[in-house]
Amino acid sequence: MSELPPLDGLDVVLAMRQGLLTRHDHVETMFRLGLAVHLVTEDAGAQQDPRYASVRLLPSGSATGALLDAVKDVLHQRDAAFAVTFQETDIEAVGEANAARGVSWSRPVADATARDKARQRAHFAAAGLPTPGHWAIGDRQLTAGLPEVGYPCVVKPTRGASSSHVELVADAAGALRVLAEIRTLAASGQNHFYDQLDDSWALLEEFLPGEEVTCDGVVVDGEFQLGGIHSKVLSPPPFFEEDLYTLPGVDQATEEELTAVMRRLSRSLDLETCLLNAEFRKDTEGRFRLVEFSTRISGGHVYRNIRDAHRIDLVEAFLLAAAGRSAAARAAAARRTPARLATCIRFVYRSGTVAANQVGEAWRHPGFRAYYALAAPGDRIGHAPEGFDICGLLSVWSTPDPAGHPIGIHQLAAEVEALLDIRVD
Repeated sequence: MSELPPLDGLDVVLAMRQGLLTRHDHVETMFRLGLAVHLVTEDAGAQQDPRYASVRLLPSGSATGALLDAVKDVLHQRDAAFAVTFQETDIEAVGEANAARGVSWSRPVADATARDKARQRAHFAAAGLPTPGHWAIGDRQLTAGLPEVGYPCVVKPTRGASSSHVELVADAAGALRVLAEIRTLAASGQNHFYDQLDDSWALLEEFLPGEEVTCDGVVVDGEFQLGGIHSKVLSPPPFFEEDLYTLPGVDQATEEELTAVMRRLSRSLDLETCLLNAEFRKDTEGRFRLVEFSTRISGGHVYRNIRDAHRIDLVEAFLLAAAGRSAAARAAAARRTPARLATCIRFVYRSGTVAANQVGEAWRHPGFRAYYALAAPGDRIGHAPEGFDICGLLSVWSTPDPAGHPIGIHQLAAEVEALLDIRVD
């Protein structure tokens, strides 16, 4: 990869209440670009990271309003050009802070829509984008009684992430049970999902039984540029725990089809400079429908794996465009190539109390790329139906094998996982 063009000490704000652990590559790109990064976070350990020009520490569990005030304050104090985030729950505050700062490419309405799946569905319908049938649910709807929906259907929170509290139910009794769990989640403020109980805090959604993919890219000068499309493996219903994000994920024709939908989505949101991610799932007739989107890229290893496989650096292109270096941003996006290797992210799930969670001997395997340990010794974790925790994220890579893809790299991921030092009682 070519040397990154410096941005000459340009001051920017990075807002990440949580999630720094799985964004090492994003921060490293900001540092290598020469940005003076002023971090706003709840992670006290970041204060010792020399890549940050300053760190504003927030109390654990800070509300979105407190984050917004802090980001606006740091933007003003440091005379920073703009703020960014790679964390789903922080995009709304960052969008509002950028708008208040007068950042021309900021689209706070799009950010707010991304954070609320009920608003997303309304937007998809207005824009004529292919999406599953859905019904927004709040206290008023519960009082009046559930709408007449087709079962089985999916119940999900409007402001969740990582498929947390998403469940396929067979009847109205099951829907009411999951809705009660989501309402408790919304009232708790857990994981920064909800700051308040919205008029609509859950969705009932048509169940799409086909394959699911996630599409990531960048918008430069109002044009969406594809980064990569991962195929995904989900746990069997009723839960939707994610696993095995694989590149290359689709064939050329499907890539072109989904890229066209992403461009329609980007134009419908009036995006100018933005990271953009969307999830698609096939219906009973084998047609992809748009399930949800976000004005960021997928978390975990996705950013690095797209860079490894397709050569395009999405974070670099976005930051260059955000800083007004449009020509350099377009050149960065134009570096994308067909997949030159295969990559896979394995989601590691466990239930119990963590005794050890580290790389172990896996790093010696030539297919090992990286491991993010998300649970620390002493943590009590659980996967569905006991909880929605992820023990860790493993990334592997290999030379392309079209005849055996993706089975070969899925087997490789299992082989490398067995070498991790994970002990859960």
